[in-house]
Amino acid sequence: MSALQVVEVLLLAGCLTIVLWLVLLWLRRRALAAHGPVSPCAVRLPGSPRWRLGLLRLGAHHLDWFSVAGMSTSPTKSWAREGLDISTPAPESVSIPGLAAAVSVGLSGESGPIVDLAVEPKIYPALRSWLESAPPGHNVNVT
Repeated sequence: MSALQVVEVLLLAGCLTIVLWLVLLWLRRRALAAHGPVSPCAVRLPGSPRWRLGLLRLGAHHLDWFSVAGMSTSPTKSWAREGLDISTPAPESVSIPGLAAAVSVGLSGESGPIVDLAVEPKIYPALRSWLESAPPGHNVNVT
């Protein structure tokens, strides 16, 4: 086998690997969206300057965050819906590659601040209304 053929085989293997990775990411995104709305977001833990890009899913009882690079369909971080509170968006936009003009909001629980979320401006009202509405089956017998 000549050097040119070896290079062609390696390039073909690299292209096939990239295509397979993209197909797996697409399948993962579809599997995540099957259990609730999914939107791109970033998370910053308290005291950390670094934003981590991922996907946010609004479930019936949990707010789930998935790392964008992983292949797992289980959430990297999950917060129970009950007791969560969200702050108003910060006045300045956050510059995060992969998010268009994101706004930063603080997510806190009964014990204090949990994380900072960076979401697209059109996602913030959906997240806020999801948190303010009652979970399915909660207080169904109230008269």
